[in-house]
Amino acid sequence: MLVVLATTLAAWLLFFLFLRARPGAAPEIEDTLLRPSQQERTPRLVVEDASGVTRRQFLNRAYLAGVAVALSNFALASLDFLWPRSSGGYGGKIVMGDAVQLRNQLDATRTPILNTDTDVLPPGIALMTYEGTPQAAEAIPAYVLANTANTGFVALYRKCVHLGCTVPFCTSSKWFECPCHGSKYSINGEYRAGPAPRSLDRFKVDIVGGRVVVDTATVITGPPRGTVTSQPQPEGPHCVTISGA
Repeated sequence: MLVVLATTLAAWLLFFLFLRARPGAAPEIEDTLLRPSQQERTPRLVVEDASGVTRRQFLNRAYLAGVAVALSNFALASLDFLWPRSSGGYGGKIVMGDAVQLRNQLDATRTPILNTDTDVLPPGIALMTYEGTPQAAEAIPAYVLANTANTGFVALYRKCVHLGCTVPFCTSSKWFECPCHGSKYSINGEYRAGPAPRSLDRFKVDIVGGRVVVDTATVITGPPRGTVTSQPQPEGPHCVTISGA
């Protein structure tokens, strides 16, 4: 917005400087000072103001300048809207805390970090340590794309792959359980029950400078049904109970 405002002010300033730079008009000779014979031979001069610009010219130039400024603002606003953001929020890289501290915290609580726990993580993303073995992760393409074996972290997209409901975490079963139609996923987002066609989608995780970095630029399709690398059974009562789920 600051760029758009600055461009607008600069455009109008150049326009007014252009008007002031016009040479002054020659003084008009009044018809009353001429003899009748001279009045017939002398063409009537167009009256101009001190700036050398007629009223018609001023209005035409003001109109064209207004159109140019409006088009420039529209173009700049469009570029600002389309320009990708380099960091923060969806589409960027989210820098979390220290990898060792986060791992210790998650292993101790066995509860994923959500956006309600930190103002860094956007809504709909959950961060958890991977509870399977690196060898198991390396055999699953989705885990390979998410860099799970190398980092030991899983960043889940808590959008149910069935119909898109937000999936909360059940602290008793230690599963993600969809309240809409009862789809259930393990703590690492692997499909366990319900109508969902696959496991939860996820994002790539890297460790840069000892800190966890979640790259939300690309959503990685979750592993297929039948993927069981950890936690095959719930660890307590379900939070969502729907017949057939």
